[in-house]
Amino acid sequence: MVDGEQVTWVDEPTLRALFETVVPADEWPGAWDGGVGRLLQEHHADLLSWSEAPLARAAMLAEHAASAAYGRPFAALGAAEQSAVVASLVVDPVAAGSMDALITVALQGYYAGTREPAGWRMVGYAAVPDGVEAVEAADPAGIDAGALADHYDVIVVGAGAGGGAVAAELSERGRHVLLIERARPIRNGDLRGNHLQGKRTGLYDVRVGPHAGNPRVLEHADGSAEVLRGEGDSLAYGLNAMVLGGGTRVWQGMSWRFWEQDFRMASTYGVPAGSTLADWPFGYEELEPYYERAEWELGVAGDADSAVGRATRRRRGYPMPAMPGDRTRDTFTSAAGRLGISASPIPFAINTVDRAGRQACVRCPQCIGHACPVDAKNGAQNTFVPRALATGRTDLLLGAQVTSIQHDGGGTASGVVGVVAGPDGEREFRARADRIIVAAGTIETARLLLASGLGNEWVGRNHMTHGVALAMAGTAPDIKETVGPGHSVATVDFVHHDPNGWGGGVIFDAALQFPYDKAQAGRQLAAEPFGHAHKAWMRDTPNLVGTMSMVQEIPHEQTRVSLDPVVTDRRGMPAARLRGTAHEATKANVAEMARHCSDWLEAAGGRDIVTRELPIAVQGQEHSAGTARLSADPADGACDPTGRLWGTRNVYVADASLHVTNGGFNPALTVIANALRVGALM
Repeated sequence: MVDGEQVTWVDEPTLRALFETVVPADEWPGAWDGGVGRLLQEHHADLLSWSEAPLARAAMLAEHAASAAYGRPFAALGAAEQSAVVASLVVDPVAAGSMDALITVALQGYYAGTREPAGWRMVGYAAVPDGVEAVEAADPAGIDAGALADHYDVIVVGAGAGGGAVAAELSERGRHVLLIERARPIRNGDLRGNHLQGKRTGLYDVRVGPHAGNPRVLEHADGSAEVLRGEGDSLAYGLNAMVLGGGTRVWQGMSWRFWEQDFRMASTYGVPAGSTLADWPFGYEELEPYYERAEWELGVAGDADSAVGRATRRRRGYPMPAMPGDRTRDTFTSAAGRLGISASPIPFAINTVDRAGRQACVRCPQCIGHACPVDAKNGAQNTFVPRALATGRTDLLLGAQVTSIQHDGGGTASGVVGVVAGPDGEREFRARADRIIVAAGTIETARLLLASGLGNEWVGRNHMTHGVALAMAGTAPDIKETVGPGHSVATVDFVHHDPNGWGGGVIFDAALQFPYDKAQAGRQLAAEPFGHAHKAWMRDTPNLVGTMSMVQEIPHEQTRVSLDPVVTDRRGMPAARLRGTAHEATKANVAEMARHCSDWLEAAGGRDIVTRELPIAVQGQEHSAGTARLSADPADGACDPTGRLWGTRNVYVADASLHVTNGGFNPALTVIANALRVGALM
């Protein structure tokens, strides 16, 4: 191998031949015609600009190896000879990095892509099921910043789950509301069918943001810091959707109620040393009427007679029947019976019947991280925000980032200042109101309050997400169908089952993997990491089967959001600085739940099981909560029981920042229920 040579872009024949060796043609197209060529042609200068040098080097090394071994150019070799060259380079320490880039781009083009690649059809995957006509849903245009009213009753910052719900509640009660969303309008069609820029799958600039110029800073345990640019891998930045509807625009829709014990964790379990664990200033009974409203006004499908439905006191069932059963649910339900535990359908905010002028779910397989092709998935963008606008009393301002809340220093806010995008670029805007409600998401809410100099010492503290326990089977029965929503069955028998377990968490079947994720797994599991063997493995191997748990996280002092003293965003606003480690109680909880995940998976026929324990996601994932928590006393939290920020007269919070604890479930339904409550009490 030749090292240290000048790396330049190579001609197409060598590169094309390399890609065709990684994913060769058979009854299905090879890599180049199957999506790689199109992906490179369309995105070599932006999304794939990182790959130019390693791909050029891979081609150069392949030419050297072909010449040395066979005396001919790589593209002139036979298929067996080309495979032998690639196999030798893959294990060569000098070439391994370049070959990894080659295989990665090949798999991205063939199994992910920004438009439907050949690999999808080959493995039986269709973003829009055959025979289904996609329904286009577009954001409302909103108003121009020049049309802002002189004064509003309420300004709501953020049009996600909490902001949308509280805006609808207040405008229907007769208030004049300005709802501000930092994202520009976007069509649902731009938020599906692109697995390279989807929220959960996004390896590149994610369509739902944050986009360039919006960094965060991650502080590591050793005190070093890393700037998260937000322009690439969505997992590295945090799975926060910055779009009208927030996370509910591209979520999968799991809609659980917290349990009664979740509101009194400290009383139930005690307070572990070093934690900030506390009870909510009210109990489940206070939120129950709003849970009911959230389920019916959002639209949740579930089974009130199942173990999930019976787990909490409720006065009314779900408005729609649960998602239909499938092989996954049947198999795991039988396994649960053998273990002596319950199994239930998962409650989803997805139409299982035509409802509210929108049709029922068509079972597309890309629910997670993508917009629904028929608008059957319910979120703030197609429920609460349209309701608010329909009153004629809500103005929606899109493409606008609030950079500060204006106040007199004595606790009274008068309005907001920010930057709004327009046809001629960005400009400053100002808006005035009697009350300000911040619902920008847990990290951004804390950031805005801190940057505005509002709140007490609890703002930014208590940051939590969920621990995650995961078990995956190397081999399992063919039970994971390629249909949505991607999960099907759950057990709640390990939620608050053990007084030493710190709350436990729900367990459900692991998500349906997208084709590219499966292709990456195949690099370790197939007979060969590329070529005919890998392609055959993709066709012939059933979808991977697993279980996972959302595990109650114990908040503590070392996990918080603050302002970075140096790094700012492109508008000059200080970047959020994130730090945190998992509390020992969380680690123990995750380890316990990983064992239960493995047991259930094994009972369902899984073998060669591998477990993973992820006790914390410090970057701030989609379940972030707690940075402006509720309390009965300002010594214990950031906001009073109504959501009003301690130390202020008229600044409120209405998102997951208010959560004192985050339960052992996805928290969106609780966010909506509590936002409705904040609005009703205002």
